[in-house]
Amino acid sequence: MITENELLQELRTEAIDTVEDRLAGLAETLQRFGDSNLKSRDILATVKLEVHSLKTVAASFDMKALKAVCHRCEDYIFNLTDLAPQAVVDIQTFADRMSECLDAFVNNRDVDISQLVRKLPAKRASFEVGDVTVTDMEVMLVMEPGTANKIVTRELLECGYRMVNVASTMDAIQLIPSMRPDLVIVSRVMPELSGVDLACALRAMPSTRGIPVALLASIERNDPHLADLPKDVPVLRKGSNFSNDVADVFVKLGIL
Repeated sequence: MITENELLQELRTEAIDTVEDRLAGLAETLQRFGDSNLKSRDILATVKLEVHSLKTVAASFDMKALKAVCHRCEDYIFNLTDLAPQAVVDIQTFADRMSECLDAFVNNRDVDISQLVRKLPAKRASFEVGDVTVTDMEVMLVMEPGTANKIVTRELLECGYRMVNVASTMDAIQLIPSMRPDLVIVSRVMPELSGVDLACALRAMPSTRGIPVALLASIERNDPHLADLPKDVPVLRKGSNFSNDVADVFVKLGIL
């Protein structure tokens, strides 16, 4: 009769084998870029499937470093509609880091995820990169996908911040302690946990209470709906002054 430890080891081995297969598939897909018989959009679609599959396996077996890199890669390619040569180079960088994360997992070696993700390629904006100087300041935007998300993301990218988007507060709670962004901006209205709930949770947990968080809302700070918001959490409002307000938050924190 198989023991629980033996079953866990078998599942661990299967997960490792699955990740190795997916990484091999991703590498093969990237190598096909430039093939005259293939459309870059079709290659991109395959890349998105491979990365999402890798993220799913990583999450199911608590491969935290691999999951973080997969999330960043998925975020990087989310809005891409076609592949350019530089994007292929960047995705290969993500794949290389994924392989390193798998190796660390296999050998039970710790990985400093916060340092790892900051060395990954930054998400690109729709405008020329030369127009903006990318800073080392990393902002996590916790907000549902949609038009408002695109507008806020663009404004933050135009400011030169390194950006990572997270679509749910539950995912954010898992990612923030390891990624440790310089600032978390969370929308007040979210499914599952609200933005206020997430701000309170981050302030309550020892591992995250030192990470700055700001609430994105369309109401004033003295609104009754924000009564439970921690006093040191600023409220940002979408509009013409949004970028300046974000910069003010960094200045008040003494990190800009």
